[in-house]
Amino acid sequence: MMPPMKQRVIAFLPVLDENGNISKDEFGRPLSERKVDSKARVQFKSQLVQDAQGQEHRVALEIDIPPKFNPDVGTEVEYQMIDGRKAKGVIRAKDEAVNLTGSKVYYRTVFVDG
Repeated sequence: MMPPMKQRVIAFLPVLDENGNISKDEFGRPLSERKVDSKARVQFKSQLVQDAQGQEHRVALEIDIPPKFNPDVGTEVEYQMIDGRKAKGVIRAKDEAVNLTGSKVYYRTVFVDG
């Protein structure tokens, strides 16, 4: 069952060059010019999550997003809370809610340190 998604989230995805590599500025930071807007469900929940490299991060909120929207870990996101305020954060880990056979993704949960 998919939770109701009444808030918005904007992911700032990196710009790719002609070879498919991430374009970087003179300081080595990735250029993030492409914005992808999606509906979401923002929930404040403080917890400790572990990423794929084994590092632990303290995150302040969970954002449930539709299955067609799949940002990478480390992507900067701007989210809208229930009261309409906007804030920014970085995705530290993500999880998927799938059916019993694992063939269908119902929704994704991203953990943001915002």
